[in-house]
Amino acid sequence: MKIVGCFSGGKDSTALMIWMGCALGKPGVDWTPVFCDTGWEHPLTLAYVEEINQRLLNDSLVTLRSETYADLVECWLDHQMFSTGSVRFCTEDMKIAPLHRYLESLEDEVEAYQGVRADESQKRMRMQEWEWVDAAGGYKVIRPFFRWTATEIFDYLKDNDIEPNPLYKMGLSRVGCWPCILANLRDLKAYLFSTPEIRPRLIEVERRMVERTGKTGRRFFPAGFIPERFCSIDLVTKRGRQIKVPTCEDVFRYLDDKTKDQLPMFPARSCMSVYNLCE
Repeated sequence: MKIVGCFSGGKDSTALMIWMGCALGKPGVDWTPVFCDTGWEHPLTLAYVEEINQRLLNDSLVTLRSETYADLVECWLDHQMFSTGSVRFCTEDMKIAPLHRYLESLEDEVEAYQGVRADESQKRMRMQEWEWVDAAGGYKVIRPFFRWTATEIFDYLKDNDIEPNPLYKMGLSRVGCWPCILANLRDLKAYLFSTPEIRPRLIEVERRMVERTGKTGRRFFPAGFIPERFCSIDLVTKRGRQIKVPTCEDVFRYLDDKTKDQLPMFPARSCMSVYNLCE
């Protein structure tokens, strides 16, 4: 039996690393932590992953990468579109495929542990605490924190004297990809404040996408991300509906023009953390 723990650098998977060390870190019980690097992670997340690797995992972390794409940008360009909330090939190509390739190489029965919680999304709420996956030769997925809340996860980290990924205290609700395609306005505002280099990074990847596809409407942020009057791209859908799509610059200008009081993204307190982590 091979036991694998999936680590991403987020709060839930960090809690999972602690839990697995306590529950499975016994003589005769061998388990392997794995991290899927998409090439689109925030530098602070990568640093945090290595910190946890050294502090909790005894430098045993196995880093997996796609064999098909050098990074997530190359994946997007090959698909000729940015992934979306409903079409998340980014997860399939850059995380699931490398993980399955690794599991197949183990040539043994496998149990994979995930730090997935039901209250993260409607999709995850429909998952189970454990299930069988037929791919990669078949393996069992176990989710120890499935019924936990975010507050319970942060309390668990604190009880074990482990600081969460620093991005949470900088105002981010989700960490890892920089930014995630599911990032909201509040997340993006926090990124612009903490790591302004994200501006030219997104502008460049968007420019490459438009150049690759020849379609001006292929933009990182979807229609409706900001009010239409701030969008500069006019687009006609396949069904003939006219919509407005924002460029990255449109989104940046929109956020730059909004103060904390005008845009209801930051709570009326000194702590920027979504989860009120500041002391």
